[in-house]
Amino acid sequence: MKTLVVGHITHDYYGDEVVAGGCAFYGARVHAALAEQAKREDGANLSVHLVAVAGDDFGCAHEVADLDLTLHQAGETTVFANYYPTDKPRVQLLKALAGPVLPKMVPPEWMQADLIHLAPVLGEIDLETWKTAIREVNPDALIAINIQGWIKRAGPLFKGDDFPGARRVVQEYWGVVAEDFRGVDIACLSEEDVIGQPGLLEKLTEAVPLVAFTRGELGSQIFVYGEPVEVGIYPTEASDPTGAGDVFAASFAHRVALGEDMIAAARFAAAAASIVVEGRGARALSRIDEAVARAEQVPADALDLGEEDYGDDDDDDYDEFEFCGEVHDD
Repeated sequence: MKTLVVGHITHDYYGDEVVAGGCAFYGARVHAALAEQAKREDGANLSVHLVAVAGDDFGCAHEVADLDLTLHQAGETTVFANYYPTDKPRVQLLKALAGPVLPKMVPPEWMQADLIHLAPVLGEIDLETWKTAIREVNPDALIAINIQGWIKRAGPLFKGDDFPGARRVVQEYWGVVAEDFRGVDIACLSEEDVIGQPGLLEKLTEAVPLVAFTRGELGSQIFVYGEPVEVGIYPTEASDPTGAGDVFAASFAHRVALGEDMIAAARFAAAAASIVVEGRGARALSRIDEAVARAEQVPADALDLGEEDYGDDDDDDYDEFEFCGEVHDD
């Protein structure tokens, strides 16, 4: 299986320390780690490529040195700082924003990837343009998306002293209809993402075969053709919540693309997310092998698609589940 990940690589500030970040960066690290795990355990031939945009000032090359990467550099790198007030949504600040990520930036052979994961942080990917470009050359690709990058924009100037010149990242209403999501196979979003987005979850579940909706300590809901299934969490002490949703999304899409049933994939994704929050940035992902054991302790309801509409209702057999694209095992 070949996996392509697309989006910005960002500079994430933790006080004076700067680390690489962004949905695509976390996603690529997860896909690559799972590919290595599969190679060690089963000898599977999995490959991962990240196509990203950053600025000429990108200073975290050491963090991406081990990734198979096409990096387009121009202007400034997207710069974020995140604050997590107690019992409130995070405060995200934006200091700079890199340019768009375009389909023409992808090496032609990687547009033929089995799984294409679109993971924007703040508007750098045009969904319709990418869907069209992918389907024109690779109609069998499995397309997964992270919603958060389409519902944010730079808001008012931040008045604090910690990050001078930064703007608060605010939610912007995304005026999409269900039809805009046709052609997407997997969509992942969080409870933060539906703030100020009336009907967004319903539009997604109407059009996208598989939707993962994460809700922090409440776990996640996995919608299979619109039918929700509850999946729990692996409890842990969070050192840095940044990247948890990105890791969940990448783990979930990767395992589903490999043919694992959706609920097992969601349990694994919850376990992987519990690991990344135990360290700063993506550092804890070196321990992602621990997710296999942790997943066994993640509670989940059974999935019952029913025989009438979906054939065999054995939860371990998903041969009848149809995506827009079709992933190949080789």
